[in-house]
Parts: sequence; structure tokens; C-alpha cells
Amino acid sequence: MKPSETEIIALAREALTSDARLEELWTGLSVKDLDTRQRSFLSLHMLTEVYPERMYVRYWDKVAAMLDGKGVDAKYIAIYLLAGMAAAKGDTKFEAICEKYFSLLDDNSLIIPLHVALNAARIFKAKPSLRSCITGYLLKVGQTHHTPGRRALIAANAMETLDKCFDDIEDKAAVIDFVQSYLDAPSPKARKTAKEFLKRRGAAG
Repeated sequence: MKPSETEIIALAREALTSDARLEELWTGLSVKDLDTRQRSFLSLHMLTEVYPERMYVRYWDKVAAMLDGKGVDAKYIAIYLLAGMAAAKGDTKFEAICEKYFSLLDDNSLIIPLHVALNAARIFKAKPSLRSCITGYLLKVGQTHHTPGRRALIAANAMETLDKCFDDIEDKAAVIDFVQSYLDAPSPKARKTAKEFLKRRGAAG
């Protein structure tokens, strides 16, 4: 049965103080049952949002290793959990995997780049020293190997992140140029996102 929000909140709260529950959720990420995997992932994801240190000290290296997984599932889980753990106090480990993390914008699947682009906002806010670098990765999604239609979809998510982070972006002109380049994109979503972005930012669209 698909887990409810109430259940996810309860599990995340238990994992805050119970090592046994935390380990149970971690183990649940690799079981065959889809509902169990989803329940574990959603609970751990919530945990990284409220207390990232709890996961960080125990599972960072294991989660980071999932970026090298051949399947989509492992990478998807890692993208979300690492973005959350990047906010852990005293984190010095994300910098070492930053390039690998954002190289997944060029992953062979579509799902992975879409979610890297979305989660970039969380990392941007957590890592001021990486903001220019993260912005640069997002502005280069048009250089990935994907088809024009897929690149536009990824760019739409990148634009959502850039919009959330815009006030703290140093090279705003480069971002505006990037967004304007998608006003005639092959993706309706990208065109709409670009138009709305430019309207909010008072730029000609």
C-alpha cells in the first residue's frame, strides 16, 4: 500500500532518535517491494530536510557511491538525499562530488537530469561557495547530448531553480540570456517557464 504523508512523518520522527528505525529505513531502499522502497525513501528524504546531520554522519559515503549506479533508481535516490545532506552543519564532502553530481545533467536517461536540475536549488542555498559553479552547470544544459526537446525540458527545471536562486546569483545577465534562449524552445513547458521567469524579473520576453 502506498504510504501516507502521516506515515512518512511518523517514520521520519522515529528515525530521528532510533538508530534501529534509521537502519531499517536505509535497508528498505534496496528491497524489491516498491511500496517499502518508496516508504523508506520518502522518510529519509524528509529526515534530510529537517535534520540532515542524522543521515550525513552515517550514510554519506554510501549514498554518494549510488551516483555511480547503473540503474535510474539508485541515482534518483542519491540525487535527493545528497541535496538534503549538503545542508548538514560542517559538511565538507559535497565539494568533492560536486562535479560528479552535476555531470548527471548529461545522464543517458531523462529522469535523472530533470531531478538534478530541480535539486540544484537546495544545494545552491546550502553551499554559498559553490553558487557560481552550480549556476554554470545549469547554464550549460544546452550543451548536453540530449535531443533538443529533452534539453528544453531539463532547461525548464533549471529555470525553476535559477528563479528560486536569482537574488543570490552573481551573473544575472547570463541567466536572463539563457532564459530568453528558450522562448522558442520545442517544449511548451520550457516556453511557458521562460516567459513567466522573464515577466517576474522585468526582462523583455
